[in-house]
Amino acid sequence: GKMLASASKDKTVRLWDLQGNQLAVLRGHQSSVNSVSFSPDGKTLATASDDKTVRLWDLQGNQLALFQGHQSSLSSVSFSPDGKMLASASSDKTVRLWDLQGNPLALLKGHQSEVNSVSFSPDGKMLASASSDKTVRLWDLQGNPLALLKGHQELVFSISFSPDGQMLATALSDNTVRLWDLEGNQLALLKGHLDWVESVRFSPDGQRLATASWDNTVRLWDLEGNQLALLKGHLDWVESVRFSPDGQRLATASRDKTVRLWDLEGNQLALLKGHLEWVNSVSFSTDGKTLATASDDKTVRLWDLQGNPLALLKGHLDSVNSVSFSPDGKTLATASRDKTVRLWAVEDLGEMLARGCQLLEGYFVEYPESLDSLKKCQDSDGKIAAASGLVKQGETLAEEGDFEGAIAKFEKALELNPDLELEPDKKAKQLAAAAKVKQGQELAKQGKLTKALSLYKEAQQLDPNLEIDAYSWGYICWFGSIHGYAAQVMDACEKAVAKAPEYGLVKDSRGLARALSGDTVGAVSDFQAFVDWTDNDEWKAQRQKWIDELRAGKNPFTEEVLKGLLEE
Repeated sequence: GKMLASASKDKTVRLWDLQGNQLAVLRGHQSSVNSVSFSPDGKTLATASDDKTVRLWDLQGNQLALFQGHQSSLSSVSFSPDGKMLASASSDKTVRLWDLQGNPLALLKGHQSEVNSVSFSPDGKMLASASSDKTVRLWDLQGNPLALLKGHQELVFSISFSPDGQMLATALSDNTVRLWDLEGNQLALLKGHLDWVESVRFSPDGQRLATASWDNTVRLWDLEGNQLALLKGHLDWVESVRFSPDGQRLATASRDKTVRLWDLEGNQLALLKGHLEWVNSVSFSTDGKTLATASDDKTVRLWDLQGNPLALLKGHLDSVNSVSFSPDGKTLATASRDKTVRLWAVEDLGEMLARGCQLLEGYFVEYPESLDSLKKCQDSDGKIAAASGLVKQGETLAEEGDFEGAIAKFEKALELNPDLELEPDKKAKQLAAAAKVKQGQELAKQGKLTKALSLYKEAQQLDPNLEIDAYSWGYICWFGSIHGYAAQVMDACEKAVAKAPEYGLVKDSRGLARALSGDTVGAVSDFQAFVDWTDNDEWKAQRQKWIDELRAGKNPFTEEVLKGLLEE
């Protein structure tokens, strides 16, 4: 549990230590890397990519094997517990079993849509696959179907066996996670995420679940469905979550191009930067000392747990979607959108740390100015890494309102990497505008409505193409109403509903504003729409009570109720 692997849209996989230091970058995939997995001994990494391949790697970035046969992009790759086989899942609706020389062992057919996730049972005697056809299937290792779990009503993105092999956890597009026994009986329903759940994993002791969602958060749960912790920090969808082998840490991979390490209380321990596109998959080595990451930038990267880069694995021709270490830790498997699986040999951690300029790419991302004093490292990879760091610095300056400083950083980044799709002046204004909207939301929550609305107006003046979304207008509507400005925020309420008329939360906000403005009929209509929309039983009951009291001519919104809504 001392190393993490992450998969990214930037076509790479990266290895990290638990302090966020990059150890290695694995390049070779030709498209997004969607999944990454360590072998059981932690010496090998497997990656799956949109380039339709699975690849095996060692931990210094050497490719060991290339697996070809899938007819579409690969979403997931997994080693068997004994490390002798690989399973790969694909958009071609199939799962394939391979030996480590790349020879096909079995073709598993039956799903009616893309297969999003595949997992071996802990005893290695069966496979589970999850699909967008709303089913989970169990198979033996000869490819024979054992069971079909049909209880899902939505797309199934991820699947995980409990350590004792007696339960399955599934992550769904209805924002929930469900626990099942192997006969298909639902044991628990985990509700709390606000968007699709992309990844689910049991802790090594089987007592907790971690879930990653498109709502930019990761959540920890007990097996009864109670939420234990909320991990917030990612700025975009979270694609992958993994426990360290000792169960004391979590690694998460996100479309914000970062990997983050956390403790079980939700505190962030490290931030790993280096990938140039979405990070799709992250995996710990078996000894916990190395991380592998797979990315849409076509590479896999290896890192120590301090975030130092160990290796960059190149070879895939498209996004790398999945990465996995072999049980002995000597091999890395990768699956890609280029329709291949690749195997890579992984070297000793000490040897990885001696890899020179390649290992400094993550450092250049954090301290891009240092490249000027390291002439021998000023090759294309060094410049690309430094350019990425300059863009991040420019983004920070723009969000702080320093336009000139931001533009200077963006222009320098373009000098180092002319392939960047970047218009300095336009990007600075877009980022500053988005920052003003976020600041406005915080001020609205504090009751400073006039200043909040002023910031929204400034944002639209900065970026005339800015589309303030329904959620942001709804934020003004909700908190403005709570703080006594219901009439003044009615325009924001109407904008929120106009932008997302089917989104129940904005009608709930407008209902509050209408009720506090004296429009009882409109308030009842909006609250009823919310009751019909939400699955939250507590909210249903509360809104139904408001409806009944409003119809009876009463005012349900006492000072105590409004104070409670401020924290909802």
